[in-house]
Amino acid sequence: MDNSGYEKRDIPVKPVLIGGLIFIVTVLGTIYMLYEYYVRVLDSATYEFKLSKRSAKLEELRKFEQDNLNSYKLKEGEDGTYQIPIEKSKEILLNEKK
Repeated sequence: MDNSGYEKRDIPVKPVLIGGLIFIVTVLGTIYMLYEYYVRVLDSATYEFKLSKRSAKLEELRKFEQDNLNSYKLKEGEDGTYQIPIEKSKEILLNEKK
């Protein structure tokens, strides 16, 4: 029989294994880096989304604070007692101490 059309030796196993391992490590490293990037982008998007929403309770509290700390009005139930803005009250207290 004439075997001239066939290879007479095996493939070099060591270089093929090394190349395969390098390929596998490269693919796994790429997948890991893509996963980490995805997690960071997802966290950032979630964080931005949650911060973009305004809480109705927070808005109500800010309006209440604004009304009570920065306005003049007659106090109910107390005779002749007025409410003044907090900045004005600080100014009055500082002027009294001088």
